Amino acid sequence: MPLSNEDSLRLNVLLAQKVRAIRIDEGKLLVYALTHKGEAKIQLNPTARNDKYIKEVKDFLSTKALGAPGGFPMFISRWNRMGDLRNNSLDKLLLLGEEEAVTAVVNNKTITADIAKSAWWAVQSAENARSMLANEAVVQADIGTELAQFLIEFLPFEEDPLSMLISTRLVLQTGLISEDEVSKLWKKAKSKNTLYVGFLDIRPDNLPEIQVEHHSFSDVNKKLAPLMADNNPYALMLNKMLSPVGQIFLKTAETAFKRPPNYDIAGALIESIRHYAFVSQAEAGQTLQQHELGLNQQGQPQTDINQISELVNDIYNSENNICSSDELKAIQNAVPELSSQLQAILFLSRTPQTVLAPTIANSTAVGSLMRKKLKHVFDPILLNLRALQA
Repeated sequence: MPLSNEDSLRLNVLLAQKVRAIRIDEGKLLVYALTHKGEAKIQLNPTARNDKYIKEVKDFLSTKALGAPGGFPMFISRWNRMGDLRNNSLDKLLLLGEEEAVTAVVNNKTITADIAKSAWWAVQSAENARSMLANEAVVQADIGTELAQFLIEFLPFEEDPLSMLISTRLVLQTGLISEDEVSKLWKKAKSKNTLYVGFLDIRPDNLPEIQVEHHSFSDVNKKLAPLMADNNPYALMLNKMLSPVGQIFLKTAETAFKRPPNYDIAGALIESIRHYAFVSQAEAGQTLQQHELGLNQQGQPQTDINQISELVNDIYNSENNICSSDELKAIQNAVPELSSQLQAILFLSRTPQTVLAPTIANSTAVGSLMRKKLKHVFDPILLNLRALQA
């Protein structure tokens, strides 16, 4: 079934120009095109049933763009969504009028800022915006700011907590939104705790809240100065946790534990805390041991929070030779009055999200019921968070 003479002529004239992207409104039978001169529009005049005619239009576009009819090859769509499509002509996929083809483009790791602009014109969705903001080239371009604004405006309508968390992480990347917008997003976190986790992941040392240092920070800072000069990882970690920056991180992490909506967010929160406790150690250039990566001595993921407590106790009391005892003993001698705080850091930095695994395996609960089932995991973490706060 051929296209009507009028539609065939107008589409051929349109594609003779430099077209950057095409989208089709199947309900209104309209073909929109983004050209170097601006936006163009063609009203279709079907000669058959609308759905069949739209398929003919897409076959026509596919033949022009890819050299073969049939539209976007749907059987490889799974690869495209994972960004694995190897295609040096991404711009051609934007000429098919297929949303799935646009998805392939935005998930591609080689996408450029110009192609991102065209893809965004073709299909605007939160999923596509998140995909493109995962690409540094897009983040650094003007389109990055536009995508971030879209995600912020869409947040009140986002129903999936994990998508909400990913959006927050992405918009908080450097240079995408103003400090005023950061403050507004921070205020929204009071009613949507999931947002706090995004802040803890992306801006752990620059949270938009005023917090005083731990009451012993000044004294401890002086005592630990020689050890920090030697890059003692435990001295660096302890000093940072007691500083104003560390105190607001701990306070925010504790607040985020009040209402994690599901296992995904609970796991992400636990990982944020564990990663933060390792920042100073990484800065000191320390090699992380298996137990510090959330693995037991057999190289398996830690799933028992009680075993982690036992491990920390062994490490602190020099009963476990997998820890650098000389560096640990040095800080124990320097600030013996802070033994509980040091053990809290050892515990938090060694507690991975895999401690949720036994509960997840036997429950699909969310909300308050999930939090009740995870009380045995949350309570030790909260206890150690509080031990470090003034």
